[in-house]
Amino acid sequence: MNAAQCFSPKYSFGSSKTIVRAVLFFSILLFFYQQTAWAYTIVNPRPERPLLLQARKNNICLILKVTDKNELAALRIERLTRQGEKELIIDILESHKLNTVWYVHYTLPLKKGTNRFRIYPDERELKIRYRPVRTIMNMDFEAPAAYLFHRKAIIPAPCSSCHSKKLPNNAGLDIKRLEKSSDYSPACFSCHRQLISQTQWRHSPSANVHCLSCHQQKKGKTRISILTGRVDDVCFECHINKRKFRESAHVHGPAGTGDCTVCHDPHGDKYKFQLWADGRRALCIGCHADKKNTLRQRIGFYSHGIIEGGGCVACHDPHASPNRFQLYKPINALCTSCHTSLQGLTVGHPVGNHPLNGKPDPKRKGRELSCTSCHNPHGSNFRYLLIGDLLGGHVCSKCHH
Repeated sequence: MNAAQCFSPKYSFGSSKTIVRAVLFFSILLFFYQQTAWAYTIVNPRPERPLLLQARKNNICLILKVTDKNELAALRIERLTRQGEKELIIDILESHKLNTVWYVHYTLPLKKGTNRFRIYPDERELKIRYRPVRTIMNMDFEAPAAYLFHRKAIIPAPCSSCHSKKLPNNAGLDIKRLEKSSDYSPACFSCHRQLISQTQWRHSPSANVHCLSCHQQKKGKTRISILTGRVDDVCFECHINKRKFRESAHVHGPAGTGDCTVCHDPHGDKYKFQLWADGRRALCIGCHADKKNTLRQRIGFYSHGIIEGGGCVACHDPHASPNRFQLYKPINALCTSCHTSLQGLTVGHPVGNHPLNGKPDPKRKGRELSCTSCHNPHGSNFRYLLIGDLLGGHVCSKCHH
């Protein structure tokens, strides 16, 4: 039976087998056409299905296998806008020749949501949906479209010819020292070099190429383990303050849920302690957005001086504390550690026999009077960080009606 017979009146609707054969026939034709039309193959990411990238870094590596030298010169990648217009031409990152084959590497920059790229000369499209994540606990590794490069092997077969345990000459590492450790993982370096060399503050396992000390391989398996569940179980293997964090009366949310990666990048980041933002203030308001305005100096607003200096962590322990709000000391003791003229006072401020502690706070049920009964510890529209204007007794009237 030929293609014409498939669509003759005799065969149009007479047999389901006939229809299946026709679909199969044209599928085979399309397959062979694609093989002859494209002189390259997409090695990574695999294009057979929609792709979801969940990551901190907003880029992905595109690798093309090219068998025609003329096609190599004609290759071009463009990112398309949502309106289908050309937005950016992406240059080749690097190209390696192995026998008669070229492996061409690109770094594709990603924006949140769906990203569309067009590969020339055949105008093939590649779609990647990017979902930025700050914590690994927000990743869905079981999603059918989830991109996991090491899903089947540490180094996939097409990559193993170039990406081996041999480090490049310009690696800049003391290899003789590093290879003494059983956790030394040189095979990771060639792809993940940026995690080791491009950040000022690096986590020790990353800086020493000890990738497998955290990404443990299960016995008899060749897959890399991506941490799920309580990440701190791995962190506490080295950071031995587990009891302090978990048994304190007041534990910071990320520490309580066991996800250190909310604040710390486990490989390295721009700020001290591998933080993704300045740990004095900027990092905190990433979650505590309601405090953003109180930390900003502006006309008509009084910001607490300590915030401009030591920042939030001058008063709050970012992990855990026996005191409410993860304060280093009880409120009055903490305040008077700077405001030393008030140390030891239990009565007499701001006037007469006014109590400073030990009495119920009329405004805050279940709490005692303290410095924060009258002063906002972060900032205020009123002088001395008061909760109301002194003129007219607006502070006093909060309790004394």
